[in-house]
Amino acid sequence: MRSWGFGDILPRGWWTPDYRLNNWWDYGLPIPPAGYDWVRVGDDALLVDMWSGRVVEVVYDVFW
Repeated sequence: MRSWGFGDILPRGWWTPDYRLNNWWDYGLPIPPAGYDWVRVGDDALLVDMWSGRVVEVVYDVFW
């Protein structure tokens, strides 16, 4: 399984509404700034720029 990191570009299909974490507070994640959203990829939560798909933060093993 791939490990995502800061600066990676997440494929567009992986940051659609189906993958967004609308209840990010339940996982102890900080509020996303305007234009960013938390998405789930495997066991990890990624904070993604919704315009470019660039990963700006990763919290590993949130969903183990």
